[in-house]
Amino acid sequence: MTQAQADAERCGLVPEENDPSFFAQHLSAYAFVRPRVAGQRILEIGFGDGYGAAYLAEAAAQVDAVDLVQGNILPARAKYPRPNLSFHGFDGMLLPFPDGTFDAAGSFQVIEHVPEPQLLPWLKEIHRTLKPGGRFFVSTLNLDHARKPGKPYEKLIYHEKEFTAPELEGLLKQVFGKVMMYGLRPTPVHRFFLRLKKWGLRWDPYFRRITVRDYAAGASGLRSCWDLIAVCEK
Repeated sequence: MTQAQADAERCGLVPEENDPSFFAQHLSAYAFVRPRVAGQRILEIGFGDGYGAAYLAEAAAQVDAVDLVQGNILPARAKYPRPNLSFHGFDGMLLPFPDGTFDAAGSFQVIEHVPEPQLLPWLKEIHRTLKPGGRFFVSTLNLDHARKPGKPYEKLIYHEKEFTAPELEGLLKQVFGKVMMYGLRPTPVHRFFLRLKKWGLRWDPYFRRITVRDYAAGASGLRSCWDLIAVCEK
Protein backbone atom coordinates (compact mmCIF):
# COMPACT_ATOMS: atom_id res chain seq x y z
CA MET A 1 0.00 0.00 0.00
CA THR A 2 1.29 3.47 -0.86
CA GLN A 3 1.87 6.22 1.69
CA ALA A 4 -0.94 8.21 0.06
CA GLN A 5 -3.37 5.42 0.88
CA ALA A 6 -2.03 5.08 4.41
CA ASP A 7 -2.58 8.81 4.94
CA ALA A 8 -6.15 8.66 3.62
CA GLU A 9 -8.96 9.44 6.05
CA ARG A 10 -10.53 6.08 5.19
CA CYS A 11 -9.82 3.47 2.53
CA GLY A 12 -11.64 0.37 1.30
CA LEU A 13 -14.90 -0.87 -0.13
CA VAL A 14 -18.00 0.18 1.85
CA PRO A 15 -20.88 -2.29 1.28
CA GLU A 16 -23.76 0.18 1.37
CA GLU A 17 -21.99 2.56 -1.01
CA ASN A 18 -21.36 0.02 -3.79
CA ASP A 19 -23.29 -1.92 -6.38
CA PRO A 20 -24.56 -5.24 -4.90
CA SER A 21 -22.82 -7.23 -7.63
CA PHE A 22 -19.45 -5.59 -7.01
CA PHE A 23 -19.77 -6.07 -3.25
CA ALA A 24 -20.86 -9.70 -3.64
CA GLN A 25 -17.82 -10.36 -5.83
CA HIS A 26 -15.51 -9.12 -3.07
CA LEU A 27 -17.41 -10.88 -0.28
CA SER A 28 -17.26 -14.14 -2.24
CA ALA A 29 -13.58 -14.62 -1.39
CA TYR A 30 -14.52 -14.44 2.28
CA ALA A 31 -17.37 -16.89 1.63
CA PHE A 32 -14.82 -19.29 0.13
CA VAL A 33 -12.64 -18.99 3.25
CA ARG A 34 -15.25 -18.90 6.03
CA PRO A 35 -16.09 -22.64 6.26
CA ARG A 36 -12.38 -23.43 6.08
CA VAL A 37 -11.58 -21.41 9.21
CA ALA A 38 -14.55 -22.27 11.43
CA GLY A 39 -13.54 -22.39 15.09
CA GLN A 40 -10.03 -21.06 14.42
CA ARG A 41 -8.11 -17.92 15.36
CA ILE A 42 -7.74 -15.79 12.24
CA LEU A 43 -5.71 -12.76 11.18
CA GLU A 44 -6.92 -10.44 8.43
CA ILE A 45 -4.39 -8.07 6.89
CA GLY A 46 -6.04 -4.97 5.41
CA PHE A 47 -9.63 -4.92 6.72
CA GLY A 48 -10.82 -1.65 5.12
CA ASP A 49 -14.43 -1.08 6.16
CA GLY A 50 -14.30 -4.24 8.32
CA TYR A 51 -17.18 -6.11 6.69
CA GLY A 52 -15.04 -9.13 5.77
CA ALA A 53 -13.54 -9.57 9.22
CA ALA A 54 -17.04 -9.39 10.71
CA TYR A 55 -18.24 -12.00 8.20
CA LEU A 56 -15.39 -14.36 9.14
CA ALA A 57 -16.04 -13.74 12.86
CA GLU A 58 -19.47 -15.34 12.45
CA ALA A 59 -17.66 -18.69 12.10
CA ALA A 60 -14.17 -18.22 13.55
CA ALA A 61 -13.29 -18.44 17.24
CA GLN A 62 -11.39 -15.14 17.09
CA VAL A 63 -10.56 -12.63 14.34
CA ASP A 64 -7.80 -10.06 14.72
CA ALA A 65 -7.84 -7.58 11.83
CA VAL A 66 -5.10 -5.05 11.07
CA ASP A 67 -4.98 -2.10 8.70
CA LEU A 68 -2.38 0.48 7.73
CA VAL A 69 -5.03 3.21 7.33
CA GLN A 70 -5.54 4.62 10.82
CA GLY A 71 -8.84 6.22 9.80
CA ASN A 72 -10.37 2.78 9.27
CA ILE A 73 -9.94 1.58 12.85
CA LEU A 74 -12.48 3.47 14.95
CA PRO A 75 -15.28 3.33 12.33
CA ALA A 76 -14.82 -0.45 11.98
CA ARG A 77 -14.93 -0.94 15.74
CA ALA A 78 -18.14 1.08 15.95
CA LYS A 79 -19.80 -0.54 12.95
CA TYR A 80 -18.94 -4.20 13.69
CA PRO A 81 -18.93 -4.74 17.46
CA ARG A 82 -18.38 -8.44 18.20
CA PRO A 83 -16.73 -9.99 21.27
CA ASN A 84 -14.52 -12.21 19.09
CA LEU A 85 -13.43 -9.46 16.67
CA SER A 86 -10.65 -6.91 17.21
CA PHE A 87 -9.45 -4.16 14.86
CA HIS A 88 -5.85 -2.92 15.13
CA GLY A 89 -3.53 -0.52 13.35
CA PHE A 90 -0.07 -1.53 12.14
CA ASP A 91 2.77 -0.04 10.14
CA GLY A 92 2.13 -2.08 7.01
CA MET A 93 5.02 -4.50 7.49
CA LEU A 94 5.54 -5.57 11.13
CA LEU A 95 2.55 -7.41 12.57
CA PRO A 96 1.97 -6.84 16.31
CA PHE A 97 1.68 -10.55 17.18
CA PRO A 98 4.15 -13.23 18.34
CA ASP A 99 5.37 -16.05 16.13
CA GLY A 100 2.86 -18.85 15.54
CA THR A 101 -0.18 -16.98 16.88
CA PHE A 102 -2.76 -17.82 14.21
CA ASP A 103 -4.36 -20.89 12.71
CA ALA A 104 -4.97 -18.97 9.48
CA ALA A 105 -4.54 -15.55 7.90
CA GLY A 106 -6.23 -13.81 5.02
CA SER A 107 -5.67 -10.76 2.86
CA PHE A 108 -8.35 -9.94 0.32
CA GLN A 109 -7.83 -7.54 -2.58
CA VAL A 110 -4.80 -6.12 -0.76
CA ILE A 111 -1.67 -7.73 -2.23
CA GLU A 112 -1.98 -5.63 -5.39
CA HIS A 113 -1.49 -2.51 -3.23
CA VAL A 114 1.81 -3.68 -1.71
CA PRO A 115 4.89 -2.09 -3.38
CA GLU A 116 6.70 -4.79 -5.34
CA PRO A 117 10.01 -4.57 -3.39
CA GLN A 118 8.05 -5.19 -0.16
CA LEU A 119 6.09 -8.23 -1.31
CA LEU A 120 8.45 -10.94 -0.07
CA PRO A 121 9.09 -9.29 3.34
CA TRP A 122 5.32 -8.75 3.70
CA LEU A 123 4.59 -12.41 2.97
CA LYS A 124 7.37 -13.61 5.28
CA GLU A 125 5.92 -11.56 8.12
CA ILE A 126 2.51 -13.18 7.61
CA HIS A 127 4.18 -16.59 7.47
CA ARG A 128 5.90 -15.83 10.80
CA THR A 129 2.60 -15.32 12.63
CA LEU A 130 1.11 -18.65 11.48
CA LYS A 131 1.25 -21.89 13.42
CA PRO A 132 2.91 -24.88 11.71
CA GLY A 133 0.41 -26.10 9.13
CA GLY A 134 -1.39 -22.75 9.24
CA ARG A 135 -2.93 -21.42 6.04
CA PHE A 136 -2.81 -18.06 4.32
CA PHE A 137 -5.67 -17.10 1.98
CA VAL A 138 -5.11 -14.32 -0.53
CA SER A 139 -7.39 -12.91 -3.22
CA THR A 140 -6.69 -10.42 -5.97
CA LEU A 141 -7.92 -9.50 -9.42
CA ASN A 142 -6.86 -11.72 -12.32
CA LEU A 143 -4.71 -9.67 -14.68
CA ASP A 144 -5.42 -12.08 -17.56
CA HIS A 145 -9.13 -11.29 -17.21
CA ALA A 146 -8.65 -7.57 -16.66
CA ARG A 147 -6.65 -7.16 -19.89
CA LYS A 148 -8.95 -7.19 -22.92
CA PRO A 149 -7.59 -8.41 -26.26
CA GLY A 150 -6.78 -5.60 -28.66
CA LYS A 151 -7.29 -2.87 -26.07
CA PRO A 152 -4.68 -0.88 -24.14
CA TYR A 153 -4.53 -1.69 -20.44
CA GLU A 154 -3.47 0.52 -17.55
CA LYS A 155 -3.60 -0.74 -13.97
CA LEU A 156 -5.55 1.21 -11.39
CA ILE A 157 -3.69 4.15 -9.90
CA TYR A 158 -3.55 2.61 -6.40
CA HIS A 159 -2.35 -0.79 -7.64
CA GLU A 160 1.36 -1.45 -7.33
CA LYS A 161 1.54 -4.94 -8.86
CA GLU A 162 -1.20 -6.96 -10.56
CA PHE A 163 -0.90 -10.70 -11.13
CA THR A 164 -1.69 -13.48 -13.54
CA ALA A 165 -2.27 -16.86 -11.88
CA PRO A 166 1.27 -18.16 -12.63
CA GLU A 167 2.83 -14.94 -11.33
CA LEU A 168 0.89 -15.05 -8.06
CA GLU A 169 1.57 -18.74 -7.54
CA GLY A 170 5.29 -18.26 -8.23
CA LEU A 171 5.54 -15.41 -5.72
CA LEU A 172 3.70 -17.29 -2.97
CA LYS A 173 5.79 -20.44 -3.45
CA GLN A 174 8.88 -18.45 -2.54
CA VAL A 175 7.53 -18.25 1.02
CA PHE A 176 4.98 -21.03 1.51
CA GLY A 177 5.63 -24.75 1.12
CA LYS A 178 2.32 -25.51 -0.58
CA VAL A 179 0.12 -23.26 -2.74
CA MET A 180 -3.23 -24.17 -4.28
CA MET A 181 -4.80 -21.83 -6.83
CA TYR A 182 -8.51 -21.19 -7.40
CA GLY A 183 -10.46 -18.83 -9.61
CA LEU A 184 -13.64 -16.88 -8.80
CA ARG A 185 -16.18 -16.37 -11.57
CA PRO A 186 -19.92 -15.77 -12.04
CA THR A 187 -22.23 -18.78 -11.89
CA PRO A 188 -23.98 -19.90 -15.11
CA VAL A 189 -27.14 -18.03 -14.08
CA HIS A 190 -25.14 -14.90 -13.38
CA ARG A 191 -23.41 -15.18 -16.76
CA PHE A 192 -26.82 -15.49 -18.44
CA PHE A 193 -27.98 -12.19 -16.93
CA LEU A 194 -24.68 -10.53 -17.76
CA ARG A 195 -25.18 -11.59 -21.38
CA LEU A 196 -28.68 -10.07 -21.37
CA LYS A 197 -27.21 -6.88 -19.90
CA LYS A 198 -24.62 -6.75 -22.68
CA TRP A 199 -27.45 -7.00 -25.21
CA GLY A 200 -29.20 -4.05 -23.53
CA LEU A 201 -31.73 -6.22 -21.68
CA ARG A 202 -30.63 -5.56 -18.09
CA TRP A 203 -32.99 -7.17 -15.57
CA ASP A 204 -32.57 -4.98 -12.50
CA PRO A 205 -34.43 -7.22 -10.00
CA TYR A 206 -31.72 -9.87 -10.44
CA PHE A 207 -28.78 -7.47 -10.05
CA ARG A 208 -30.33 -5.78 -7.00
CA ARG A 209 -30.52 -9.16 -5.20
CA ILE A 210 -27.16 -10.57 -6.22
CA THR A 211 -25.18 -12.32 -3.45
CA VAL A 212 -22.19 -14.59 -2.95
CA ARG A 213 -24.38 -17.44 -4.25
CA ASP A 214 -24.00 -15.88 -7.70
CA TYR A 215 -20.23 -16.46 -7.72
CA ALA A 216 -18.33 -19.75 -7.64
CA ALA A 217 -14.71 -20.72 -7.08
CA GLY A 218 -12.94 -23.60 -8.79
CA ALA A 219 -9.44 -24.83 -9.61
CA SER A 220 -9.84 -24.95 -13.41
CA GLY A 221 -9.81 -22.24 -16.07
CA LEU A 222 -7.75 -19.79 -14.06
CA ARG A 223 -6.84 -17.69 -17.07
CA SER A 224 -10.47 -16.61 -17.58
CA CYS A 225 -11.62 -16.25 -13.97
CA TRP A 226 -12.44 -12.82 -12.58
CA ASP A 227 -10.45 -13.02 -9.35
CA LEU A 228 -7.67 -15.28 -8.11
CA ILE A 229 -7.79 -17.01 -4.72
CA ALA A 230 -4.69 -18.74 -3.39
CA VAL A 231 -4.56 -21.09 -0.41
CA CYS A 232 -1.03 -21.29 1.03
CA GLU A 233 0.14 -23.67 3.72
CA LYS A 234 3.02 -23.15 6.14
